[in-house]
Amino acid sequence: MQDLLYSESDDEINVRELFITLWAYKLFIVSICAIGIALAGYYVQNVEKQYTSTAIFNLDQTSTDTSFSETMGSLANLVGFGNSSTTGLLTIDQVNGRIFIEELDVKLNFQADTYFNTYNPNATEPIWKSFIKLMIGWQKSTKDPKEAIWQDIVSNYTKKVKIDQTPDGSVRIMVTHVIAERAAEIANTIMNEIINNTKSRKNTNQDEQLSYMSNTLAKALNDLEVSQSKLKEFALNNSALPLESFAAGSLKLEALRQKLSRTSELHDAVAALYLILQNKNLDQNDYIDLRQKFPIIDQVEFRRVLGQNEIISSWTWPDAISVNAVFDTLTERKNRLQSQINASQINAERSSLALETYKKLEREAKVAEATYTVLIEQVKAQSMAAGYRPDRSEVYDFASASINPSSPKQNLVLPLGAFLGLFVGAAISLSIALRRGVYYSKNSLKTAAQAHLTASVRNLLPLRNKNLNILSTVFLKNPNTTLRNLAVEIHKSSANQVVVTSSRAKLTSNDMARALACYMQSDTMRVAVIDFSEKIKKSDIDVEKLSGESFVVSESLDNVSVLRPNNNMAAMELLSQRDFLKNMQSLSSTIDLLFLCADNNDAISLLRAIEGQKTFHILVARTKNTKSDILKHMRSLLPIQGLIYD
Repeated sequence: MQDLLYSESDDEINVRELFITLWAYKLFIVSICAIGIALAGYYVQNVEKQYTSTAIFNLDQTSTDTSFSETMGSLANLVGFGNSSTTGLLTIDQVNGRIFIEELDVKLNFQADTYFNTYNPNATEPIWKSFIKLMIGWQKSTKDPKEAIWQDIVSNYTKKVKIDQTPDGSVRIMVTHVIAERAAEIANTIMNEIINNTKSRKNTNQDEQLSYMSNTLAKALNDLEVSQSKLKEFALNNSALPLESFAAGSLKLEALRQKLSRTSELHDAVAALYLILQNKNLDQNDYIDLRQKFPIIDQVEFRRVLGQNEIISSWTWPDAISVNAVFDTLTERKNRLQSQINASQINAERSSLALETYKKLEREAKVAEATYTVLIEQVKAQSMAAGYRPDRSEVYDFASASINPSSPKQNLVLPLGAFLGLFVGAAISLSIALRRGVYYSKNSLKTAAQAHLTASVRNLLPLRNKNLNILSTVFLKNPNTTLRNLAVEIHKSSANQVVVTSSRAKLTSNDMARALACYMQSDTMRVAVIDFSEKIKKSDIDVEKLSGESFVVSESLDNVSVLRPNNNMAAMELLSQRDFLKNMQSLSSTIDLLFLCADNNDAISLLRAIEGQKTFHILVARTKNTKSDILKHMRSLLPIQGLIYD
């Protein structure tokens, strides 16, 4: 059968042979399809039907944000109150969560619904399972019945309740249940619960936001009052003009520092002059050196202090006693100025601290005032908005009880049953075909036989079970083209023996051999036929004996003779005789053309007996009946020159 379905060249499936094989079992495949459709119909009628109800709605997704302008928002960020988004919408995880399901149970009573609550506390395990657990030492764990019930409800809820989004952005709830009305009730209840919870959450968020803003406003007002009070108290306890006091102290300190610097220069110049005056030999070079180190000696102020001539070009060395007195005076003045600078510096530091405190209090007061201004305006706007709470949720489709079940789908189950029946029928048919190993098409039969001449058995069927007289009459009226072509091929082969075999065909090898022998006999050619498949007992009628009494003529007409063994032995038993080939050669010496015929398994024995002889082999085969193994065996024993197929 593999040779029928697969090509010998490239090992690909032969689709034509496959369809022909399946067509041969068409009634069987149709029967399996009918059984599949019947089983599918039975399944549809008896399986538990499930109904799906759908609710579609749209939630109000407007935000309850507190809006700020850019300027106000920047001020609000100073107190950590920026923009926030709290829509209050439920998420899918919340809807599928146990808390939400427990809230629904109050209205829908899932615990009493056997479709959602399938837990049976009284269920007993099968004996085989208990035995296996006992053998492996499985410790049975105790369950909390309440927890087991809720876990079962939540598991079934997530499988039977589907929430998704439509292409337009709406929410869709699909609930499956064995009771159509119950599915619609659950879908509508879930939809209403989601809408109500969303609205409640939004209102709660608005109230909490308004409460938070009111509390923040009260705190901002308190901060403003405290900062203003501190600023007032500072003004009462300190100068109201700390900036001016700090500026005056700074200017005074700067003036004292300049005087100290000038006095220090005079002090250093007088000290150097006093040291020079200690030298008794004073000249102009000493003056020049002193002037280079201390240019101040040529200034009017220096000469005025020493009581010298104020004209720069005139220089006289002063008295050492006067210089010493001036030095003491400048030293005292320098110390006094340093003390004044220290005191002024302390006062300036105090003024700076006061100024810093004043600026801090003033800044806090301004920030508190700005925060209060922003919040008071926001609270006003929020309070007005809180009074208007529209509900923009819309219901587009309430769930209604479904008329037709969503599961099982009849339009799908019945075609699926037919398809499975077709598939199973085809598979079984191919399995049977492979097991039988026969040819299902004429092309495959002819290809396997590899005969030079092929012809249909249709024109030869009227010749079945006819005696020689009738056959002769038929040929005179109607010459047969198939027999003529076979006769030509036999003459061309120059063989004096023709083997006719039949493999489960409508026309037996004996009928074919008798017809061909009757057609080919003539005045110059004697023809004999031996049927090895026919079991003929010895007749009481005296007949002509041939070939040393090994064969006798049971029927004859002109030069055509039908032979049988000259004893009670069947013709097939002659094949086992030691002198079989010798008898055949002896018979061939008296007969011009000898036809040997056998059917089915007897044909194999006949071909094995004459293997290697110069013989013309004709096979009569029938599609759907001739086995490929038998045909291959026949061809291996003796090549097939002519094929008559049905």
